[in-house]
Amino acid sequence: MKNSSRLKVVIFILLMLSCLWVGEAYASPDMDSSKRVENTNQGSIILFSQNYSETNNLPANVFIAKIQKEKTYDKLYSSIYATQKSEVFFNNTSKGLEYTNVRASPLIPCCLLPDMDAISCFGINEYLGHFLNNLDIFTFCKCTSVPIIHYLEEPRQAGALYICNLTPMAKCDYEISMDINVDDPQSFVEMDGPGSRLIIQKSEGQTSLTSYYRDSSGETKHEKVILGNASEKANFNIIFDGYNKTNTIYAEDGNFIVTPFYNFYRQKLPYLDFSNGYIKFTGFILGEGTYLDVGIYSVNQTAERKLITAIGDSRIIPFGLDGPMNGTEEGIGYLKSKGYRGTLWFDKELLEHSNETHTNYLRSLVANDSWEVGIHYTKELNSLPLEEAYRLMNEEYRYVYEKIGRKPTSWCCLRNHDNLTHAIYAYDNLGMVWRNGDAAIHAERDVGNLYDDTWEWWKPASKAGMSYPVFTHQLDLEPAIKYSISRSNFRNWVDNYYANNMTIVSFYEYNQISRNTYDASFDNLQYNEKLVAFDAHTNGANALVNVNITAGNDTQVYDTTLEKSLDYETEPDKSINFQVEDNHTYNIHLNSVG
Repeated sequence: MKNSSRLKVVIFILLMLSCLWVGEAYASPDMDSSKRVENTNQGSIILFSQNYSETNNLPANVFIAKIQKEKTYDKLYSSIYATQKSEVFFNNTSKGLEYTNVRASPLIPCCLLPDMDAISCFGINEYLGHFLNNLDIFTFCKCTSVPIIHYLEEPRQAGALYICNLTPMAKCDYEISMDINVDDPQSFVEMDGPGSRLIIQKSEGQTSLTSYYRDSSGETKHEKVILGNASEKANFNIIFDGYNKTNTIYAEDGNFIVTPFYNFYRQKLPYLDFSNGYIKFTGFILGEGTYLDVGIYSVNQTAERKLITAIGDSRIIPFGLDGPMNGTEEGIGYLKSKGYRGTLWFDKELLEHSNETHTNYLRSLVANDSWEVGIHYTKELNSLPLEEAYRLMNEEYRYVYEKIGRKPTSWCCLRNHDNLTHAIYAYDNLGMVWRNGDAAIHAERDVGNLYDDTWEWWKPASKAGMSYPVFTHQLDLEPAIKYSISRSNFRNWVDNYYANNMTIVSFYEYNQISRNTYDASFDNLQYNEKLVAFDAHTNGANALVNVNITAGNDTQVYDTTLEKSLDYETEPDKSINFQVEDNHTYNIHLNSVG
């Protein structure tokens, strides 16, 4: 009997040891031997880098585009001041991009141009001053002493140079090397970076940079820094800060200036901002000038790096539809065939007249195809007393929520006649982000609406893979109605992004991924030569992360919360990028776990 009991005890012990061994093997020795670490700084991560002396050609992400088709007043301007043209090419001599602007001889003698400027600008100033006292262009030209006729017309004639495919970030550093050559010191190049409006000018043997911004009174103010000797390249850095809403600009000698974002509304938005995915150069030939040449030698974008760094996604573009109106189903189907989606800004009056079949179709886009719910308010909010505007915003928010079954997360209104006060109320009380303004569709004048009149700009922009927030109305008619895009142009637009390996997404997805570059955090980090493990915490949406490891052919990424392997992309430095979800745990096996 005693022997039988002892035998049972021995068998029980062996079984326990066996279970412990199996459990330990399942847990992986990698995890046991790893140590907890902090997500500390590891220098800088390169988000974008183009050294044009190394590329020896014109990159596909560089293009010149005009705002709109030529109008009658554009022809009148050309007949008086002469035609202006621009081009960009790779300069084999200087080993950089060359952005050239040339103006032909004017119709009137050069000595009379200042008088003509005074007459033209007086008429425009009187018009703008009477109707729109705080108009941005009016106050900017007043501050800079730039004749408003030229500031309005030269970009329409010659277009502007864009460098796109940069990464949206809450905080980042742009490093730029360039020079400028002119034959009249009044001429200048305007550089528009994220949140900034800069004038770079060559005068009295120096190259200067002036950063402008608007204050609460509507006045335009500025700070100036000397970049260096005019005979040499100007090398400078712009540090974008979307939390504090500032740009800090450093010259090569260490001198710097700090200015708020140019646009006052953008300065005061109640939520985190992030950088646009492009920079822009516009040449202005003034006085008796006949040319302006800008050499661009390198553009780099970096950010603070950690073992795990949340980064923006340069390969997504936000898109949406107002209404949504009839004449969109074919276009939506074409987007769906590519795996694309967008935002539906629902208009209460259109929803009230929609039959149940169409309403169910719209609900399905939201529930099954990841389309965002937004609101297109039925009134011009600027035309309403504030209390009435708030009442309308609340009522139509509740209506759309109840009708579609999901809370709206972004908004706009009739004819986009809304302002910062409405934006603050919508965010603080309804949890919605403003579609309009300088931080969204109005960063560029007149192109936030994708329609046939803006196609002249969007055609080269989409070919280059330009990420810019945009909306439209109808998609399926040929030709399109006003403020809508023709069927053929829309499909061309979609195809261009598909060819660039980019994804069309909702405003919410674009905004949240970009804001996660500040919001996302990572803890419970474990790291050794075989394994990286961590927990991810986001703003509720997915975040794109870079993990600073040296990936090999056998590296595997595993979401332990979902119990599935994930795809990832390998960067040139062998680090990896992949998307993470809120409150999920991830294991990265640096070598095959066999």
